Amino acid sequence: MTEITPISRNRVKLTARKHLQKSFVAAIKANWIVILFNLFQTALVLTTTYLVLLNYHQTGQLVYFNQRSAYFSQTVASTIALVFSWSAKWAIVDQFQEPKAKVTWRQSIQAFRFGRFFATFMLAFVQNILLFLWSALVIPGFVKAFSYSQTYYAFKMDSLFGRQQKSLTDYISISRRVMSGRKMELFQLELSFLGWHLLGFLTFGLAYIYVTPYLNTARVVYSSQVFAQALQKGAA
Repeated sequence: MTEITPISRNRVKLTARKHLQKSFVAAIKANWIVILFNLFQTALVLTTTYLVLLNYHQTGQLVYFNQRSAYFSQTVASTIALVFSWSAKWAIVDQFQEPKAKVTWRQSIQAFRFGRFFATFMLAFVQNILLFLWSALVIPGFVKAFSYSQTYYAFKMDSLFGRQQKSLTDYISISRRVMSGRKMELFQLELSFLGWHLLGFLTFGLAYIYVTPYLNTARVVYSSQVFAQALQKGAA
């Protein structure tokens, strides 16, 4: 079995912070849609929580929302949200690849360009379907979320260098391969961001103006290091 070299969480975060210090405005441009989504999501969660508690105070009953009936529409919506998230991280990848190039607002929606959207959407949709199927087993579904986490980076690297896998699911397979033995490592990295998410809620979402670019940049830094090591060992 190939020995895995651990990736330092502190170094990942430090690299992300240094990058933001140099080009925070560019990071905002890369993440602006995801920032708006996080602001909306925070407002929605806080409003829903308030209404549930208010209803409980008035009636003594908790309101439960039945989400199964709208599964397909939720899957499509979550897929589009995932595509936006990938697109923001792709814009950050572009920043690292060409540090002197000017970042435009349009780069944050590059996944929606003609000729790219269908493949990106289908890849995200298939990934979400697979995660849903695994989620029936609860813990394996949680693990698979980390196993599939590098699909976006594998797809972007092929796009940058003019390559293409035989099947879209090959990108999910690449992610599984490079994340073998690293899922706990990524889980710990994401867990270390918990305080930032708490800050986001405490500020009614306003902190996400900084937090979103920071977290996505850290994720891209982590991905780049994962793939660099995998390429050295012939695993990617």
